[in-house]
Amino acid sequence: MLGSGDGSHIIKLRGLPFSTTIEDVLDFLNGVNVLNEKDGVHLTEVRPGRPSGECFVEVQSQEDVEEALKKDKENMGKRYIEVFSTDRQDMEWALNAMRQSENGFDSIPNVTDDVGVVKLRGLPFGCSKEEIVQFFSGLTVAPDWVHLLSDHTGRASGEAFVYFVDKQSAQDALNRDREKIGHRYIEVFMSSADEMRAYRSRMESGGGFKSTRGYRPTPYDRNDRYGSRFGNRGRGSSFGRDPSHVTGGSGGGNSSGSGGGGGYSRGGRRGGSYCVHMRGLPFKATPQDIAYFFKPIRPMNINILYDNSGRPSGEADVEFECHEDAMRAMRRDKNNMDHRYIELFLNSSPGSSFKPTRTFRNY
Repeated sequence: MLGSGDGSHIIKLRGLPFSTTIEDVLDFLNGVNVLNEKDGVHLTEVRPGRPSGECFVEVQSQEDVEEALKKDKENMGKRYIEVFSTDRQDMEWALNAMRQSENGFDSIPNVTDDVGVVKLRGLPFGCSKEEIVQFFSGLTVAPDWVHLLSDHTGRASGEAFVYFVDKQSAQDALNRDREKIGHRYIEVFMSSADEMRAYRSRMESGGGFKSTRGYRPTPYDRNDRYGSRFGNRGRGSSFGRDPSHVTGGSGGGNSSGSGGGGGYSRGGRRGGSYCVHMRGLPFKATPQDIAYFFKPIRPMNINILYDNSGRPSGEADVEFECHEDAMRAMRRDKNNMDHRYIELFLNSSPGSSFKPTRTFRNY
């Protein structure tokens, strides 16, 4: 059971009908004392207008948590509802992610050519504007100057524009390149007012992003960063690891049975990393979907595996900062992504001294 750590008492409901209202949740939790009544119920969305089927509820005491857990697998309408004990970190992470998807390209202003602009890549999913302001501590950045970007599905893309009062301040911001937010190294690039305007125009015209097989375009796309380096378009490569550690080599068959997906050996930890192997993924699953699946735990690297024809194999390797995070991630074994239940295999053990190479990140 997850502990709150801050004295709060929070439960999570999953499997809600998409038409569920706050009143429906309160009726379902009849007999449980909800903190601040309606204000204590937080329905979440995958993106604006698309309910996630999950919600968080703040209750008054641990006794109320225990009472709520008794309702696990009870029905709301024709749907049975899963009830979990969770913590504030999980709730805030999900609510931040939802707010982030609401603050994408639509909030990008028309800026003058006098301002300095930088672009961030590799942001954690669920990263808030306030975290970015803190990232640039010592430089003058206001939340209104931070613009989190969305991908073609409406979810956070892991990128943001940040603008400053002048170009020198933006130049100074480049010194923060490769510093961390949470466990993630953030890349900082010089951008421009023209690039911001181009993105805004693109979104207003309904163009959005274009990507193959539904994958969000990023600087870490397998056809971009890795294609030229490894010459195999991401099939069977270890994405920055020594290929000798990887069963299956450079795109041939491998012992995982993923048909050339590569990058994973069930015989032991891949290169000593804290890894969880996923099987049964929807073929359209993106790295962002996988990151959302494991929330609030933040993966360090996500490597979707492909078969010999370059199609998704339904498998992926996910690396975490430490063994404890990998163990927590295993709690998601047999949980669903869309209509598919996902099998997880632990490929980690405590005490590894391996640290992921920060320049190789696959989402």
